[in-house]
Amino acid sequence: MSDAHPLSLAERRRAFSAIFTGVAVSTTGFLASNTVNGLIAEDLTGSTTWSGLPAAASVLGTAAGATALASIVRRTGPRAGLTLGYAIAVAATALAVWAIFARQFALFVATMFLFGGGYGANRLARYVAADLYPAGQRATMIGWIVWASTIGAVAGPALLAPSRALAEGVSINGLIGPYLVCALACALSAAAMLSAPRRMDARLAKASLAGAAGQPSLRHLLGDAGVALALITMVSGQFVMVLLMTMTPLHIRHEGHDLGAIGLVISAHTLGMFALSPITGRLGDRYGRVPLLVSGVAVLFVSCLLGVTAAAGSYPLTLIALFLLGVGWNLGFVGGSALLTDSVAPADRVRVQGLGDALIWGGGALASIGSGWMLEHAGFAALSVVGAVLSLAPVVPLLRFRSGSAAVEA
Repeated sequence: MSDAHPLSLAERRRAFSAIFTGVAVSTTGFLASNTVNGLIAEDLTGSTTWSGLPAAASVLGTAAGATALASIVRRTGPRAGLTLGYAIAVAATALAVWAIFARQFALFVATMFLFGGGYGANRLARYVAADLYPAGQRATMIGWIVWASTIGAVAGPALLAPSRALAEGVSINGLIGPYLVCALACALSAAAMLSAPRRMDARLAKASLAGAAGQPSLRHLLGDAGVALALITMVSGQFVMVLLMTMTPLHIRHEGHDLGAIGLVISAHTLGMFALSPITGRLGDRYGRVPLLVSGVAVLFVSCLLGVTAAAGSYPLTLIALFLLGVGWNLGFVGGSALLTDSVAPADRVRVQGLGDALIWGGGALASIGSGWMLEHAGFAALSVVGAVLSLAPVVPLLRFRSGSAAVEA
């Protein structure tokens, strides 16, 4: 699909740097604040019963806001749209701080939903970066944007103690400190996007106007074999990853291990999710999107089978399973994002990408909500079996895609 970009190489590098910086810095703020959500909820309610609600509201906000933010990006351009998203996240974080001071739990949850909608800018950024480059480089660029989250994964938790000390130093609740970090981080991300070339927006607006007259319906776009394969791979991968990752800390604690052991497993999982992204992207550009997706499905399936075995009490197997769970998610996420971008014309791309992100994060929220019930009533082994079955969801659309490709070649 022809998609020449009018920006010069220097302008594209400047735009990509802005997007990368925005993702890295906003992820830092998100992880700093998200880590203490449950603690704040417990303080405000005096109970652990609703401690997971703020985090769930944030994820649901991202899912609900993905389509709306994508529509804004489509109308105003990526520079303006992503800047607005980060600005909304700043405002939501400020309201969250006020809710904590006022001890208003319902308002706090509502602000987390609003924050999730604005933070969708962080999620859509990979598509904006991919659109800057020709098809042969898109997976690599997506890989680098996903890798930017690794910076946040390291920096966010590292800022917890200093930000708490800073807040307590001015005689306020120490748990507010990470929210101040989040507000500053999202403000810096908005500033980073404003440093991108203005012509990014002019280009997208022109493409959107050009396609407005004969705009195909979403149903028609979703009927494309490449779009269906990309979306099903990313949605199922997110669902399976969240299903197992969310309950692994509880499973490990039930087996008698301490917080250090839990932290090591989650670190290995995070490493698998993000650290290898540049390599994953390069492989996707060199060997194609479909081999990347197939590899992702295979690795996810193996990780779930290891989870079944690890449920008997093997900590080393749990560690390996969670690392592979992250790798499998990464392969499908990077490959699926690139395939989705390749499969849709520029004028229609943002609509499909926004809907796709809504499905991805919405599926993750459902998995998070249902995983606790499954662990309590069926156990970790059954949870892993369900994950193994769902990881195979892309097989049917993959066969359809292969059949369509073979028919075209014939």
